[in-house]
Amino acid sequence: MPEGEGKELTFMEHLTELLSRLRTILYALIISTIAVMVVPISLDLSSLSASNPWYQTISSFVIRKLQMDFLPVDVELLPISWFAPLEVYIYVSIMLGAAISSPVIMYEAYKFINPALHHHERRLVYAFVISFTGLFIFGFTLGYVLIIPATIRAMVLFTKMLGLPTTYGFSDFFSIVMMTLLLSGFIFTFPTYVVLLVKAGIITTEQIKKSRKYIYAGAIVLIAIIDPEPSLVTEATCIIPIIVLMEASILIGRRFEKQREKAEEQ
Repeated sequence: MPEGEGKELTFMEHLTELLSRLRTILYALIISTIAVMVVPISLDLSSLSASNPWYQTISSFVIRKLQMDFLPVDVELLPISWFAPLEVYIYVSIMLGAAISSPVIMYEAYKFINPALHHHERRLVYAFVISFTGLFIFGFTLGYVLIIPATIRAMVLFTKMLGLPTTYGFSDFFSIVMMTLLLSGFIFTFPTYVVLLVKAGIITTEQIKKSRKYIYAGAIVLIAIIDPEPSLVTEATCIIPIIVLMEASILIGRRFEKQREKAEEQ
């Protein structure tokens, strides 16, 4: 039996392995979420008092930062319910936890398909985690700089066109901002999934080439849903790097296919 190849696992063994990986991901998400909820931004706690026992955490800092960066001056946020601030705090913390633990998600996904890879391919796990992290940061940054501001402008413009007051729910604002940022980050990590699936032999580069026009069309629709701005500037700005990344992932995947074919021949 070639090095790096073991006996085929049964369905129950695959299921047990999957549950183990998901449990690790869940632990990473919980730990990251709790950390951003309780870790202080500054170690200077001299301002604390009995009347104000609260200090600024990572989550509270992010909440204030999002309002400063994205909330227009003529827009007012209203906490519709008593629990809206707490809901926002927990929601933002979970989204931040998901962003922080995203490298762990990629690592566990890679290790799950590890038995399907050759020995020399398994050593590339850190390259995949680094690539995933870099692409996530790129997508997150693009969402922060371009997609979110355009989305907020479009929503406010539509509200004014209808003659409605620019007053929105406290929870709705942060839900839109955080979910859009997280989606923007994960959308641009797709090349790592493509290459990973090609390396595992689950899909081929030829299959990707035949269906990429549908992939591009779906990406445009998804971006349009995330950002409803009618000018299409955001869609054009986002789809160009998506196309470049897809073509690059096909080239990288084809390279791994050739290596696998050569190894099987030997």
